[in-house]
Amino acid sequence: MNTIEPSVIDDEQLKKAINEQANPEIADIARREGIDPKETLSLRLDYKNILKIDNLCAFENLTKLQLDNNIIEKIENINFLVHLQWLDLSFNNIVVIEGLEKLTKLTDLTLFNNRINKLEGMDDLLSLNVFSIGNNNLSGLENLAYLTKFENLRVLNCAGNALCKNSNYRHYVLAHIRGLKYLDYRLVDEESIAAAREKYIDDLIALEEEEKIANQKKEELRKLTELNALHHSAHIEGIDTLFDDMFGTDPDFQRLLPVCLERTTDLQEEYRAKFEVVVNELKYFALKKRTEMNDEMNSFNECIQQTKIETDGECIAMLNHYSHFKKQLLRILQTSRDTKEIDDAIKTLKEDTSKLSDSLMAVEMTVVEQYEDVIKEFERNYTEVSMSVTEYGQGSFARMRDIENEFHERFSESILLTFERFNKGDLEEIEDELRDVLSDKDQLVNTVNGSHDFRLGKFDHQEDALVSGITQELEMLTKKLHDDEVQRDRDRVCEVFTFIDKCHAEIEVAEENAY
Repeated sequence: MNTIEPSVIDDEQLKKAINEQANPEIADIARREGIDPKETLSLRLDYKNILKIDNLCAFENLTKLQLDNNIIEKIENINFLVHLQWLDLSFNNIVVIEGLEKLTKLTDLTLFNNRINKLEGMDDLLSLNVFSIGNNNLSGLENLAYLTKFENLRVLNCAGNALCKNSNYRHYVLAHIRGLKYLDYRLVDEESIAAAREKYIDDLIALEEEEKIANQKKEELRKLTELNALHHSAHIEGIDTLFDDMFGTDPDFQRLLPVCLERTTDLQEEYRAKFEVVVNELKYFALKKRTEMNDEMNSFNECIQQTKIETDGECIAMLNHYSHFKKQLLRILQTSRDTKEIDDAIKTLKEDTSKLSDSLMAVEMTVVEQYEDVIKEFERNYTEVSMSVTEYGQGSFARMRDIENEFHERFSESILLTFERFNKGDLEEIEDELRDVLSDKDQLVNTVNGSHDFRLGKFDHQEDALVSGITQELEMLTKKLHDDEVQRDRDRVCEVFTFIDKCHAEIEVAEENAY
């Protein structure tokens, strides 16, 4: 009896599999010329005694992968198959569910008959509709709680696991996993679901409350992420936490805070109130202008697209007109025996081709001029909005510095007043650490000034992020627009020349055959 050696998926095996799966109508062509792996959507590698998954990187567009009935021990090297919807790894030796994080489009996953003892590693497979985990080593019902997150799960197979022997198994599954239509090959009816939910009503109430809290946190995180992205795009990222950061991360201020805690806290709150007014006004202005900039970009793209549609239509009409008469003239060259008629047809063909070339290039020159005008108008408008944000931002940070200077002056007075009281012995039961801070007036003044400089430095950094961010964005956008237009023009010119050269070659062949 022949024994198949354990193997790793290699190029030869893949090529053979593609050819075997090729449509009979193109099988011969596939064997001669090969099939581009990127065009392969489905791949069968079952019963190949495969030990290790590898070398699938070229099959990036796969939607279906069949690896059942092998000896695979680990799920690996498939995380880049982001378009995969159907994956069969049944009848293998897999112990751990892993390596699936990027397969977010997966709807059908089969891990039947492996050695898996824990449900894990599928957190991102939220589109999962069919899941088969039968004939594995799952024991405790708590394993199945993992599946409650899959809201789209409709078909589940756990048959053949130790946990199925639990008398509460079916009730537990139907109570906790909502939306199931089939469980272990059997249709789920509404009465069974109702009975199961009644049995676990207390657990379900607790779980639903936990789920509600989790969803609230998830929604809060989503909103925060969106807000951060919005602030990032407007170059004001971190503006909401600036006040807390400049005090919380300042070691000098933390040392000074106990010197006159109550007074400093009052001053801080006054500072915060004034500061937040400026910050909120800056955020409103920056985000409003970001919307205007996005609108400007959308208008620009629409204008470019409309111009493209119009000019492409004009060029296509020219090509259709030319092609129609070219066919008639080529037919004359193929059928006529009249030398003068042939000469006239060739002359007309060459003249029409030359005229077409001139017309197409004239259209392209017009497009270049139109694009240049549109780009200049866009740059002018976009720059104007950008500069308004820069100017407003600089004015806002100037106001923040004024508020900071006022705070610094009043804070310094409070610190020095406390120092005078300390020198006179008016402070009772003072801690040693605080005594060290108040023991040297010059050092104390330097610490206060250092704290002031630290906060001013925070303003400088935030302002620089806004100004330099806007400047760099404008420069990069302008460069990209011009580079894209130059490349577009080159591509169109090459396209025209290639087409005209092809027409000339076709005419020359027809001319040679005519005589």
